[in-house]
Amino acid sequence: MKFKKFTAGIALGALVIGAGVSSASAATEEKVEISKKITIWTFGDVIEPNLVLQYKKVHPDIQLEIKKSDLAAMNGTDMTAACTSKTGPDVVAVEVQYSGKWRSYPKCFQDLRNMRTSSANANMTTTYKTVKKGADSYYSLDAQGERIKVANSNFYIDSTGAKVNVGSVKAGLSATTIKPNFLSWRWEQGVGHDGTVIGIPTDVGGMQVLYRTDLFVKKGLITAAQSKNGTGRDIVSKMWPTWDKFIATGKKYVSKLTAAEKKKGVGFIDNVGGIFTAMLNQAPEKYYKDNGTDSGTIYATNPKTKKKEPIYSFSPVIKKAWDNVIIADKAKIGTRTAQFSPDWPVGMNNGKFAVIMAPAWMMDYVKQQAPLTKGKWDIAALPGGGGNLGGTQLGITSYSDAKQEAWDFLAWYLAPEQQLQVFRTYGLFPSAKSIYNNASVKDYKDPFFNNAPVGKIYSTGILKLKPIYEGELNPVIDKAFGDGLGRVSAGKKTSAASWKITMDELKKLTRTAK
Repeated sequence: MKFKKFTAGIALGALVIGAGVSSASAATEEKVEISKKITIWTFGDVIEPNLVLQYKKVHPDIQLEIKKSDLAAMNGTDMTAACTSKTGPDVVAVEVQYSGKWRSYPKCFQDLRNMRTSSANANMTTTYKTVKKGADSYYSLDAQGERIKVANSNFYIDSTGAKVNVGSVKAGLSATTIKPNFLSWRWEQGVGHDGTVIGIPTDVGGMQVLYRTDLFVKKGLITAAQSKNGTGRDIVSKMWPTWDKFIATGKKYVSKLTAAEKKKGVGFIDNVGGIFTAMLNQAPEKYYKDNGTDSGTIYATNPKTKKKEPIYSFSPVIKKAWDNVIIADKAKIGTRTAQFSPDWPVGMNNGKFAVIMAPAWMMDYVKQQAPLTKGKWDIAALPGGGGNLGGTQLGITSYSDAKQEAWDFLAWYLAPEQQLQVFRTYGLFPSAKSIYNNASVKDYKDPFFNNAPVGKIYSTGILKLKPIYEGELNPVIDKAFGDGLGRVSAGKKTSAASWKITMDELKKLTRTAK
């Protein structure tokens, strides 16, 4: 793009004619003007700041406005209001537990099968030279008024100090084109019930168990030598092949607590409620089943009554998970520390609990919140086999006026090269299956977690996972069960009484469900 600016001055026509044509002085700078703003509604660290900075470096004229909110509110009332008024974000992060709801309302999203990437990110190896002056940025111009192109640092330095290339994205790509790059079960969680692709998957929340090796040694569950040489994680995994064995291990641990530790509320696991979530996410179906319709169904044939009844009312997995939580709570193996509460990182640091059931993305959170515990944690297998918790889809709203710019950003941000960067920097496991054979993933060991082969442990479970059908009312049903278990834990109701109350509440909450 040419940009010429002539020096200002007073020139009388006769004098110019008499003196000949004056020499023009080319400008050396051009102010960067924002050509498009992309508003992104997100939560947590779904949008990684380092990637945003890299994108802005190549696209100084694109403003990425990141707005973080509470997950439940954003994926609930906020998005509902935005879709109704058509005055919300351009890009929105939809967490997996809410995907069932929003897959039922594809009209709120742009069908990403119909988008095509432009050439904006086809060559990320060069960028325009800019200079910063106060709050403004300026392109540097050459003698002809052209913007000066310079080599872009086509690599970043990851957490290990290694150089990793930043990827480019060619023009003409749609959701259909990039679909083969992704894990099929994660991809489906972003597909509307009418086939509309409403979002592209970010990371994967494969579940395992984090445990404090020093505390396990102290309570005699493993030896110091086993902790040091890494064999402890295999020994611990074999302690709990089932959830019953997991609870039994918890009982053994708390039996070795001192009176002073018991008085302080020390326990085995942060919160026994996590058992319910983990067990349900291991099952082939949760509250819904895929019956070939757009919305799925909460009904199935009860093998005892031979009648069509809500799955939640007779599922043996749900009842077993309910019973296990109550057994674990009565055994006082949990500390009743809510995850993401102010007390949670305190417990991580002071040893109030020794075990956390953790999806892959939670490892980075532990590192941030308990840095002084580096080397004290290790990773064991989740009882009952692998599971999944969390994960996000990034979608573009149907009413966005920046659809093209938003799609260019998403296609680049979630490309395999950028997902590899996020994994190597933050440890978040990719939704792009094409990089699971990369040595950076499969051979990755994390010093924070006692040099555990994190890549191997999480990848093994992730690659075996199959998606649970997420229905529109999943969050509502989750809450009802949580409330029911809470009544028992607080001593307000017996297990049987609270189960009946929960069933009665769910009948009302799901009366319109198919």
